[in-house]
Amino acid sequence: MTSLLDWAGVGVSHVLGVGGRDLSAEVGGLSTRRALRMLDDDPASELIVLVSKPPSPGVAREVAAERLRTPVVHALLGTSGGDLTTAAEQVLRVLGRAVPEWPSWPAAPGSRPAAKALKGLYAGGTLCAESALLAGSGDFVDFGDDTYTRGRAHPMIDPALRVEALSRAVETDVVLMDVVLGHGADPDPAAALAPAIARTPATVVVALVGTEGDPQDLHRQAAAFREAGASVFVSNAQAARHARSLM
Repeated sequence: MTSLLDWAGVGVSHVLGVGGRDLSAEVGGLSTRRALRMLDDDPASELIVLVSKPPSPGVAREVAAERLRTPVVHALLGTSGGDLTTAAEQVLRVLGRAVPEWPSWPAAPGSRPAAKALKGLYAGGTLCAESALLAGSGDFVDFGDDTYTRGRAHPMIDPALRVEALSRAVETDVVLMDVVLGHGADPDPAAALAPAIARTPATVVVALVGTEGDPQDLHRQAAAFREAGASVFVSNAQAARHARSLM
């Protein structure tokens, strides 16, 4: 969300992360409610965007009922059939801004056998959930889940598990994956992932999540992935729809 808004020239006053489980029935949105009140009290925030993995329906209703002075755009996956790109475009319309054409770098055309399986190899849990909802079917793995990060670095830093997964993909697979840029992420994700993409016989689609201000150089990363044979999108939703269209 923040990367897309940056592409559209919209400033962000604060980004408050509350964790992927906050809108579960067990937690009840405690941190979300506090974050909403903090942003509501901030004069620099003209609009609040609430982003979440598929929440507990009851908790989502309770959070939506919070009385705030600042308008809120809800981007709660699975509740309205929308996606994060659609929500970003809604934000732009509320702010009276133009919706840009989200950058993409299609792979060079070539002959491929008919695709039979869609596989999602994700580092971002919310992005993984969004793609699984949009694709409707397929095998999606969130390598940032606790199951995969015990005793090892997060996949935004350590590409090993996804490189291994790419090596197991076959010619009739479409592989959809995210690459997240920014401080604290792999300083050069293409260094390990682009060669793995070039080696796999599968068709690869990359959601490149970042901005032109990120230290990894988004355009250099995009060029490396495209040269390796992948189609690259800055919108995860557009990447997921493209991957689905290849099936």
